[in-house]
Amino acid sequence: MKLAIIGATGKTGQAVLKVALQRQLATTAIVRNAAKLSQDVPTLERDIFDLTPADLQGFDAVICTFASSKKADYPRVNQQLTTILAGTTTRLIVVGSGATLFLDESRQKTVADKLPIFMRSASRAQVKAREILEASEVNWTYVAPPYNYLPTAPATGHYQVGHDVLLYDQHHDSSISYADMALALVDEVQHPHFERQRMTVAWQ
Repeated sequence: MKLAIIGATGKTGQAVLKVALQRQLATTAIVRNAAKLSQDVPTLERDIFDLTPADLQGFDAVICTFASSKKADYPRVNQQLTTILAGTTTRLIVVGSGATLFLDESRQKTVADKLPIFMRSASRAQVKAREILEASEVNWTYVAPPYNYLPTAPATGHYQVGHDVLLYDQHHDSSISYADMALALVDEVQHPHFERQRMTVAWQ
């Protein structure tokens, strides 16, 4: 299986790259600055907005872990990637925002509704980014982390998955480590269950 990881030098991207290499997947890192890579892997040094269809040709799946302080970039990124991958069979898995998740099964309110007003514009940008995927013909999956997304927490090797509602563990905590999120992402690449669907991950 041929996998591309966009943003492989970021925290989520590094975690995904580690798992992909452990699984011996044929992995290419797509990054803006290859000097920041800590792993010796095939690399494409390219700004995400400069990617072309030829750059992503031949991959079975692309995991996008792009992150930016500019909220308007997220819809642009998904528009760029869905345009590039239109008419292909390449799977596109985008790591998005937990703010887009519903709080409970009633699906009346989202995590964003609990956030301070000044943070809600970023959440709206993430919703728009997700809607771009949903409107496309690409084989997409939008992955939303839980309430607490923990960069330094260890891998447990255990997690639960859901669709669009915030998940909690047995202690009513909604958390996942970057390491276990990476495990879930690569598991989804190898064993698809959420094609053209939303997906969320949390500890059990």
